[in-house]
Amino acid sequence: MAFYAVIQLKNNIHCPCYDNLKVTRKKRLQKRSMGNKFWFVQSPLNKEHQKKSPIQIPYHIKVSLQEYYENFDEWTIPDFSDKCPICGGIDCATFLGHYIRIAICPLTGFSVTDLPVLRYLCHDKGNARVCDHITFSLLPHELVPFRQLSLDFMVRAIWLKVSRHLSLTIVLDVIERELNSLGDVANFINISTMMSWERMILTALGLFTSAYVNIVSKSHYKQLKNTTSLKLFLDILISHQSQSTDNPIRGPTAFAWGYYQQADNSAQHTYFLFGRASQHRN
Repeated sequence: MAFYAVIQLKNNIHCPCYDNLKVTRKKRLQKRSMGNKFWFVQSPLNKEHQKKSPIQIPYHIKVSLQEYYENFDEWTIPDFSDKCPICGGIDCATFLGHYIRIAICPLTGFSVTDLPVLRYLCHDKGNARVCDHITFSLLPHELVPFRQLSLDFMVRAIWLKVSRHLSLTIVLDVIERELNSLGDVANFINISTMMSWERMILTALGLFTSAYVNIVSKSHYKQLKNTTSLKLFLDILISHQSQSTDNPIRGPTAFAWGYYQQADNSAQHTYFLFGRASQHRN
């Protein structure tokens, strides 16, 4: 397996490892915030990197997946010099490059096989390590770990089934008509995936009601906790609007992002409300 690593060329200093790497992408990525230039190169993961896949952290991209994808060559690289998400160290995490993954949003007609996900390396300079991983990645907030479809689409698909009391067979036809801007819905959805999405949302409901997080009213939280109503939870997810004045977002992605922002992101806490990140998998 290979991943996209990054060699930083600054002040014409020769990098010994560069001679052994094959440049696969000649277009530079301009890091606007610091003015550094990078070359994307392809390099096999060494044995140390192969120990663990990167931990996954939600990343509010503040634009659509389409805009993120199309403008990635000019994307400002987030800086974690103040605190490494893995060990808490200062000036620890360094940018590695990116890996690619499939991302599909039938609601907007967006579908790619090579969506870039930013990746960083922890140099273990802090004393507050939360896991034994050495890399972390920034997954755009519209996506869910280890799933190809956007969160907004998955939640709305299950909402159609639950709110209209539709069978799994019939709801596929309704999704085709009302939520799909891509090709044949059967290309990316079947009964099995619908069932897995419903289980994912029920798991999120259980996680959310296990400890109060101030993103819904106390009355709604109490009602959810007492009834564990999937229908009510779906209604809240779809109508939710973030309270942030900086690039406010709506719907399930806003709810999931608000949960992440306000929850206790400790070693024992799940970073994502929906889906299970790599750091919480065996």
